[in-house]
Amino acid sequence: MKLAALAIAGLFATAPGGAQTAHHTSKTTAPAEDNSALIPLEGRPWPIETITVQGNRVFTAKQILTAAGLQVGQVAGKLEFDAARDRLVATGAFDNVSYSFTPAKDFKGYNATVEVAEIGQLYPLRFEELPATDAELRAWLKERDPLFGDKIPATKPELDRYVKWISEYLAGKNYHEPLSGKLSSENTADLMVVFRPAKARPNIARVKFTNTGDVPVVTLQTAMFGVAVGVPYTEAQVRVLLSNTIRPIYEARGMIRVAFGKIETQPSKDVDGVDVSVDVVPGPAYKLGRVRFFGDEDSSPQQLAKLANLKTDQTANFDEVKAAQEKIALSLRRRGYLKAASEVRRDVNDTDKIVNLTFQINPGPLFTLGKLSIVGLDIETEPAIRKMWSPLPGQPFNPEYPDHFLKRVKDGGVFDNLKNSRSDTKINAASHAVDVTLYFNEKTAPK
Repeated sequence: MKLAALAIAGLFATAPGGAQTAHHTSKTTAPAEDNSALIPLEGRPWPIETITVQGNRVFTAKQILTAAGLQVGQVAGKLEFDAARDRLVATGAFDNVSYSFTPAKDFKGYNATVEVAEIGQLYPLRFEELPATDAELRAWLKERDPLFGDKIPATKPELDRYVKWISEYLAGKNYHEPLSGKLSSENTADLMVVFRPAKARPNIARVKFTNTGDVPVVTLQTAMFGVAVGVPYTEAQVRVLLSNTIRPIYEARGMIRVAFGKIETQPSKDVDGVDVSVDVVPGPAYKLGRVRFFGDEDSSPQQLAKLANLKTDQTANFDEVKAAQEKIALSLRRRGYLKAASEVRRDVNDTDKIVNLTFQINPGPLFTLGKLSIVGLDIETEPAIRKMWSPLPGQPFNPEYPDHFLKRVKDGGVFDNLKNSRSDTKINAASHAVDVTLYFNEKTAPK
């Protein structure tokens, strides 16, 4: 009798309707010795001698095998491997799962291989408005899911499983509100999986402040009124609004270490919504120390310092710092650097309460005048207007010049009946040329 060495493979694939199918193949070779009584029959249960995991990058082999329910020494055959594959598929953490197993060299069991294709994108998770701490819920999920980590897939099977487990934990705390788990970009720059009550969030009715220091409470409340009232409440969203709206008020007074401590809510008494209370930690005022400029090779540091007009050794005012950035950018745009920008880096000395600044200027490409077109003038007036126009094609383009030129022509009164003048510019991003069209005597305003 010939000795058969069998290879059994199960391949998971997802069909358009969501059904999972497995394909099995077998291959037979013929050794010279007859040990057929010792050979694992095709797909029959035999001990697993070795298991190899392939294709994993995020999850460890131990995590995957624990989730699959497979381990060395376990008696398994086709049915057990199919079940292990299905358990991995059900997690929602993998795009594809397949397995194969072959007789070991000693013919006393199987050498098994599990191959996975992990979901490409994982997201951090957050818990909101739930009667349990972040640490409690993470510990609970880690007990139930061998694949649990700081980031998870946002697939429906994964989210449904987590909602079920979180609900089970909260039920032990006598909390039975329906929960939802979904991918969200609210309040953050990045996508995140958020688990929270399924009901709609309450809107912010008003924002109150405590411990505001030298800044009047009414100043902060007025600033937040226009951006916060009527917005669905989340603590993360409130902190974003505080950073964008309230922090600049303090930084204009040199309080660059301002922090926003405890945030609490309670149902509003007179409207449908919640009142938000924010505890402010103003911190001390810092003085402005050294100011340096880099990146504008056409201007000296002294010229830029004069343009910025920042007063050192006085309380740092970051409203004035922002104004200095705008002045520098405007100066560069007038010289043809239409995409000019700058970044201000802070070097903070907390011991002496001094903040040093570095302006890193990025002029960007130089834009020049391309073609000048004039519309609406007769053959006598057009050459005269063209002659008055100053920059020539190829020279740096000042975006303020066309309107300034038209105002000068109008105010000079040199020509009669030059009505409804306007300018239009078209920027060629590839050639960095700007074509200008001057319109005169239009009967109707352009659409």
